[in-house]
Amino acid sequence: EGATDAANMLKPQLARGELRCIGATTLDEYRKHIEKDPALERRFQPVYVAEPGVEATIAILRGLKERYEVHHGVRIQDSALVAAATLSHRYITDRFLPDKAVDLVDEAASRLRMELDSMPTEIDQLERQIMQLEIEQTALKKEKDEASRERLKKLEKTLADLKEQSTKLKARWQNEKAAINAVSVLNEQLEAAKLEMEKAQRTGDLNAAAQIQYGRIPELQNKLAAAQKELHEKPSGQRLLNEEVTEEDVAKVVSSWTGIPVTRMLEGE
Repeated sequence: EGATDAANMLKPQLARGELRCIGATTLDEYRKHIEKDPALERRFQPVYVAEPGVEATIAILRGLKERYEVHHGVRIQDSALVAAATLSHRYITDRFLPDKAVDLVDEAASRLRMELDSMPTEIDQLERQIMQLEIEQTALKKEKDEASRERLKKLEKTLADLKEQSTKLKARWQNEKAAINAVSVLNEQLEAAKLEMEKAQRTGDLNAAAQIQYGRIPELQNKLAAAQKELHEKPSGQRLLNEEVTEEDVAKVVSSWTGIPVTRMLEGE
């Protein structure tokens, strides 16, 4: 009923040429709402858009990659885009490309962002161990026998070592997090500068467009390159945080959606 009311509002304006309308719908919805109304149907020219293949989907994902990197504050490997297109095509049969592949990349990037904002596993395990030992320490302080006092001395030394280790790891974590955030902020500024340049070009403000294109954008690109170099000075195996979405991250999302083990998917690929 609501669709009919909307159609009746559109038809007079479409007939008079006062309104230009482009719509997207499914074949079923078209038959249900548009085809049944000949007066509305003849105001439109149907254009059938087929589902893109895997190669076309990869090209679409590459075009969207930068936008999702800026939105989530992470980097997305090209292999992750290829995996999103191929794995979604193979294992997710109730949806269509490129939609399901885009959602895969989005969720994988979102999960990684949540991991970056959470305490690393190494530090979390240390903190739990320290808490357990502190509970034991409190209990031992109440005991008066020699064995308990001896155990307390050893425990306090272990606690001191673990706390020192935890402090160092936390400092590393904060430094890595700050470096990743710096790259993320510069990416956002660069994207905003590009949009501002495009707006200036559209409005004919060529002076502002030139200042952005040859001044601000190169400056931000240089800062970004320096920040990325600083971030990747350490080998990935020595870092607490990983800011890159990989094909394995994408496979984990597919696994959570379908129940198919990650190893089986990656071996198949």
